[in-house]
Amino acid sequence: MIRFPGSSVVLLALVASGCDTSQAPCRETCPDISGVYSIESTTPAGECGFSPYLLPPSVRLEQTRDGRGVLFHVIDPTTQIEVPLSGDVYAPESGEEGLLGSFRIDSRTTRLARSGSDQLVTLDVTVMGSVSQVEDRRVLTATVNTTDAASNQGCTATLSVMGESR
Repeated sequence: MIRFPGSSVVLLALVASGCDTSQAPCRETCPDISGVYSIESTTPAGECGFSPYLLPPSVRLEQTRDGRGVLFHVIDPTTQIEVPLSGDVYAPESGEEGLLGSFRIDSRTTRLARSGSDQLVTLDVTVMGSVSQVEDRRVLTATVNTTDAASNQGCTATLSVMGESR
């Protein structure tokens, strides 16, 4: 089991949380899923030869001006610097009650394996998430899968994030 320092947690698991990969990203009249979401619960799991990304106490989800793209902010554990991961916004399928929209991010990055290490690793990062309206608040549910691209060995954790969009 991975242990994460403080309230910062990594989300890493490939679970389809409202983002159907057979569906195409929205191109017109994209849903507004942006906001700041407070972390409610996390469940880390997996063994890694690298430090996975961390999360701030509140997660920022930003959309591009045209609404089709999304930025999901994480913290690089080796530098403690916040980095945005970018991806696409998806409109909900008809009949998905309460679901405002979803997003998917596929990113590849090369960075240090751990803080204080000189070993470089290339990581494939996939973030999938959805934003739902629950009573008077928006709820973000997201998962991230991080895999060492060279060895195909990944570590996983699941994160649920809840909060009102500010």
